[in-house]
Amino acid sequence: MRLDKKLLLIAPAIVLAFVVAGMVYTAVELHVLARSSDTLSARKEFIDQVARGEKPLDERQAINILQVALEVEGRRSAAILASRDLLLELSAVALVAWGVLAIGIRAVPRQHWPRFGGGSTSAAPAEQTASRP
Repeated sequence: MRLDKKLLLIAPAIVLAFVVAGMVYTAVELHVLARSSDTLSARKEFIDQVARGEKPLDERQAINILQVALEVEGRRSAAILASRDLLLELSAVALVAWGVLAIGIRAVPRQHWPRFGGGSTSAAPAEQTASRP
């Protein structure tokens, strides 16, 4: 079975489209992760009020707050590491697809390449027809 040369161009292009989609997905997930810090000022204000003695906080509540904070930090770190790993894997896939695409482009015979000749090639047929009697 002979490998079609068009496949060497189409398959890597499709893979690159999926890589771009994966990078957009990762960017959206990182944006969602960053938006979780929107309530940071309210949480800091609450802790400041407890520190000033304006709001009461018993030991059980303090332990629960610390446990939640540690759990959130662990999840956030895991999400950042997963996003980094995904970006590295997508970059590797993109590099391989780019290499296959380069090989596919070089495998296409020269007669199929478009000819961009500027003004001289488009004027030549007109001159040939004008000089004929």
